[in-house]
Amino acid sequence: MENVIVLYKSSTGFSQKYAEWIAEELSCKALSIKDVNIKDLINYKTIVFGGGLHAGHINGLKAAKNSIINLKNKNIIIFATGATPKEAIKNEDIINTNFSSDEKEIISFFYFQSGINYEKMSIGSKGMMGIFKTILRFAKEKTPEEQGMSDTITSSNDHSNKEYIKPLIEYLKLK
Repeated sequence: MENVIVLYKSSTGFSQKYAEWIAEELSCKALSIKDVNIKDLINYKTIVFGGGLHAGHINGLKAAKNSIINLKNKNIIIFATGATPKEAIKNEDIINTNFSSDEKEIISFFYFQSGINYEKMSIGSKGMMGIFKTILRFAKEKTPEEQGMSDTITSSNDHSNKEYIKPLIEYLKLK
């Protein structure tokens, strides 16, 4: 697909994996947001950005917003990756946490289940996950979502699946 670039911020590799799968399907480039200058983005009609979901916030989104939101006449697609199964995620909550009312008007959002990679996780993130695991372990009467999350975060796992990108690819083909 012409005039498309896929950008990502990846701490443990999942967002990069999805960005590369998307770029492969669209026959375009996938680049880390840290390797991109705003001047490099002017020639692209469509900009896809993805990052991992951490406590409801999309990793690297602030930097991406500074680079791409103010570009005029761009088709902007944002995706987030996370360990939580898609069925347990409320896209509206992620959108409301990460985007202003104006941004919601110009951005399309997709979520892809990925996993947890404790081996590549920063010390701070490992500590936060430890606290979260403890809270979930001692929670009385867990909701099904809390029980699922508790089961999911006990050890490193990878639930990434190239099939998950199909809705994003189809969306772009209609644009």
